[in-house]
Amino acid sequence: MKLKLSFGYIIAFLLLTLAMLELHETVHIITGRIICGDWGSRDFNVWNLCKDCNEHYPNSWLATLTGPFFSFIMMWVGMGLLYAINDNYKAAGFALVFANIPFGRISQVMMGSGDEMIVTKALLKDSLTHNQLILTGSCILLLLGVPPIVKAYLTLKNKMAWLYLLGFLTLPLVFILTYVLTALNGLLNKGFLANAWIMGTPLLITLHTFIAPVLLACFYKNLLPAARNK
Repeated sequence: MKLKLSFGYIIAFLLLTLAMLELHETVHIITGRIICGDWGSRDFNVWNLCKDCNEHYPNSWLATLTGPFFSFIMMWVGMGLLYAINDNYKAAGFALVFANIPFGRISQVMMGSGDEMIVTKALLKDSLTHNQLILTGSCILLLLGVPPIVKAYLTLKNKMAWLYLLGFLTLPLVFILTYVLTALNGLLNKGFLANAWIMGTPLLITLHTFIAPVLLACFYKNLLPAARNK
């Protein structure tokens, strides 16, 4: 598969990344609602269980697990598509792997944070030290995250494929940090459309969630013909 980047491809890929991020958060809050019986608060990338849920429901850590579980399932679905003969399927699989920010998920645990680290602590904090928890979580995520990344890299036939790999590992994360965590969460922190309504979600997030998939539906075809044989 030879990947040909274009403006349309980049826009479509970033929209897919936003869609995957919101689905990740939605899985969290729905699971939290099922376990706790009420919606917690949230912004674009951080969510909370409702008040006193942790005290009344010891299995509330499952709500933390389901988000990354969804993301890694999507990465592995993407890896499966990379085995297809059709280059369009390969291109879709490639985008799906990196739209779920594998480097971000792995690096957070290596720094002792992130959803996966919270789950690791909930399950093993009584038997392992802090450094052992980080090592255990990092090993698990490397086992889950590296195979899709490696398959994506091996599928590329571009010259300097390692540079494409480096870009897709890091630039989507930079996009999330600047656009979502800084710009969009900054608007929420200033009170812009910050009132929670459906599913405990601020109106700004709901509007953004509606607009991004609509735009993705307009641009998604740019992802498919971007992979071409030499």
